[in-house]
Amino acid sequence: MARVGLRSNLVVLHFGTVQVVAGAVFAVLAVAFASVFVVVAVKSRDDIPYERVQGPGYWLRKRWLALLTVVIVCVLGVTFFELPYPSSAASGTVVVKVTGGQFFWSLVPDRVRAGTPVRFDVTSVDVNHGFGIYDPHGRFIGSVQAMPGYHNKLDLTLNEPGRYMIRCMEFCGLNHATMEGSFTVVRR
Repeated sequence: MARVGLRSNLVVLHFGTVQVVAGAVFAVLAVAFASVFVVVAVKSRDDIPYERVQGPGYWLRKRWLALLTVVIVCVLGVTFFELPYPSSAASGTVVVKVTGGQFFWSLVPDRVRAGTPVRFDVTSVDVNHGFGIYDPHGRFIGSVQAMPGYHNKLDLTLNEPGRYMIRCMEFCGLNHATMEGSFTVVRR
């Protein structure tokens, strides 16, 4: 897993290389596509008979469809098997087991040292919950679903010591608004 992305003294966001490349290719194709529309709009001042446009239009449409099909198949082929989360935690990563229930969060362990990569392994014992984590200043830094029978992962590196709040991000019952927990990051 490549560590490309936003780096501050608070949090390191992990992005895979394939996702960064796919985003760059999408941006280039979007600009090229928009440029074609601008050129066509500028050059379409004169009326042209339908028959004169029909033949080249069908020729272009077939090739455009073939190009889009090839691009979509290539992008899916490259990114489908390279999901954004690795299947196992990297060495040195602390795995925090998170269990949500109406209306509590249980985290084991409930503290790590600053700068340590953390994998939150999140599940639920009853209904769906949204595991949302906020830094010591109240800024939202990550979220993943907590679902009964499933284990979803959230990888973060928390560099700032302090108390990180955990809040439920999905309505889960009458006391949803009171469903909070905390996680502590201590100095190295």
